[in-house]
Amino acid sequence: MKQKIILVRIDKLIGHERVSSTRLRAVRSAIHTDGVVRRPVIVERNSEVILDGHHRVRALRDLGAKRVPVAYVRYSDTNVRVYMRRKGMLMKMIKRAVIEMAKENKLFPSKTTRHVIHDRPMMKAVRLEQLLK
Repeated sequence: MKQKIILVRIDKLIGHERVSSTRLRAVRSAIHTDGVVRRPVIVERNSEVILDGHHRVRALRDLGAKRVPVAYVRYSDTNVRVYMRRKGMLMKMIKRAVIEMAKENKLFPSKTTRHVIHDRPMMKAVRLEQLLK
C-alpha cells in the first residue's frame, strides 16, 4: 500500500513527546549537512498529532522550515500499533492517551512511545530548500 507524502505546514503539527537535546543536535546536523529529509513524519490524520518524527520536526523548525514531509495515518487502523519504550511507565497505554496528552500540550519524555506502522510509507529525499519556502 503506497501512501501519499505531502508537505504540511510545520505549525499545524502537534507533538506528544519532548525531544532529547543530544538526539536533536544530531538530527539537525544531519539534515543541515545532507540538505535533505529522508523519511516522512508520521502524523495522525484526524488530530495532526506527530506519531513518529518529533526530532525531525523540531530540527526542521530550528532550521527555519515552514513545511514538513508528512504521511498521514488513521490511529484507529489496526496496522498502527504503539508500544511503551520505557520500563516502569503504565504499560496499558492506549492510543487515545497519546492524542489526549498532545491536545493538552502534556508531552511524554523523549522516546517514551514507539509507533510501528505496517507498510511504513517511504519517500524520495525532500531537499531542505523546498521546506524553507
